[in-house]
Amino acid sequence: MRKWLQWALPGLIVLILDRWVKAAAAGITRALIPGVIGLRPAKNTGMALGLFQGGTAGILLLSAGVLALAFFLLRGMRLSGLAPLGLSMILGGAIGNMIDRVTLGYVQDMLELLFVRFYIFNVADAGVVIGVILCAVSLLFRPQDWSKKS
Repeated sequence: MRKWLQWALPGLIVLILDRWVKAAAAGITRALIPGVIGLRPAKNTGMALGLFQGGTAGILLLSAGVLALAFFLLRGMRLSGLAPLGLSMILGGAIGNMIDRVTLGYVQDMLELLFVRFYIFNVADAGVVIGVILCAVSLLFRPQDWSKKS
């Protein structure tokens, strides 16, 4: 598989799945797996865990700045193992939520865990969280996955 496709594919899958679920689940409230996960639409004008509600413009600028900083810092890195997968998923999720912020002024959330009281989230959020976990595992247990280009 071409190198750029290996990098881009996981993020594209997260982005496409996020956009599809948001369109397909719009306005629907129901259990998908009873007692486990369900759909319940919610508008999130904040960011992770409901922080900074109503700060759409600031959150959009912060997100764009973090993405630009990540690209700047990573341009001289040679990544392998879980690192490219995790970063791609983070990027796909970030873009999915940024599309919502730009087009709607808020992020569409709809996935609800039914077995525990927790925030409602979306596929993009799940992609970001899974990507962060993969990057953390890679950094902690496989630091050789993050090497500088010669």
